[in-house]
Amino acid sequence: NNGNFKKKKKKKSSSLSPPPPTFAFKEQLSCSNFVLNKKCEACVRKVEKMRRECCLSGEDDVKKSSSSSKIVLKRPEECERFKRYHHHQEEEEEEQNARNEKQSVVGLYAKGDRILTVGDGDLTFSLSLAKRLKKVKLIATTHETKASLEKAYGKDAIKATLDELAVCGEDVLVLHGVDAAKLKESLMDAAAVAASNKRDVLERVEKCIDEGFDKIVWNFPCVSREEDTGEAKDGAREGADGRNPADVELNRNLTLTFIANAAVMLRKKKSKKKRGAGEVHVTHKVGMHPSSWNVPELKATTTTSSSSQPRGVIRAIASVFFDRMVYLPYKPRKALVAKSFSIADAKTFIFCVFEEEEEEEE
Repeated sequence: NNGNFKKKKKKKSSSLSPPPPTFAFKEQLSCSNFVLNKKCEACVRKVEKMRRECCLSGEDDVKKSSSSSKIVLKRPEECERFKRYHHHQEEEEEEQNARNEKQSVVGLYAKGDRILTVGDGDLTFSLSLAKRLKKVKLIATTHETKASLEKAYGKDAIKATLDELAVCGEDVLVLHGVDAAKLKESLMDAAAVAASNKRDVLERVEKCIDEGFDKIVWNFPCVSREEDTGEAKDGAREGADGRNPADVELNRNLTLTFIANAAVMLRKKKSKKKRGAGEVHVTHKVGMHPSSWNVPELKATTTTSSSSQPRGVIRAIASVFFDRMVYLPYKPRKALVAKSFSIADAKTFIFCVFEEEEEEEE
């Protein structure tokens, strides 16, 4: 839920803020009970694992959990919702198109949201939102060029996705070569390149930046190229998951830079509007969760670096167990190779900007 979040005055404290509350999608909870009179074993196991994680509150609980029976998760493709989607996909899409019907809510995203997706691999996450969400205003971006995407994921597959996005309406825009570490600058550069073929692209992107985004999303951030040369990292070429200490630190720094950059591009809260302030969404696997980095509040300037402008505090307000079935046909991909990876332990962290106030003088 969006809201008008404001940091209250408080005295200095050396203790870290508690982790944000964790939620789950009702679709997955329902699927773990019964779907078409059939219990989904994949979701039963996933929900049980989520419940155990949420119940762990101390050292004794951790020891008790490690000694109890281990939950072996099933592949997402074994979920009953996945089977139903692919079995009836063509029929459902034809029926939906005939009724011109879209949804008011898809996962964490709502009707009328202005959304920026960052580093969206083969663009299937963006496709899920563009095809199913009512009145969405979407800028879908990739870090790689179109040619690099075609090389990694296949020319036919990328063309099919781009063709589907192209018929989703003029409020859906695709840009390539957008760098999360230089988000605003590279977004404008990509728009300028695209404007050579479509004149209004630059104007549309500028308007989105000026008015601010409701949601800026990056699923599974990963450093795939060397910063100085732009060459692909050896691990990325081989589809490595980047969990060695050096790569985790690189990914940590990149993600925090992205969050700070994205925060200044969010829509501000307007008192006369029901909508709350914008949000930054980051989805990560266990071991790479923002909450495991022990990161205190991040400070970022607003839209200008002028010292007269107010500063904000970026803080995670909630996390949600990631459920890929909510975003079908999305399939997470390695950065530079057409391989998927396990996301059974993934969460989406929701960050908001709070007003910074002077701390009380002692």
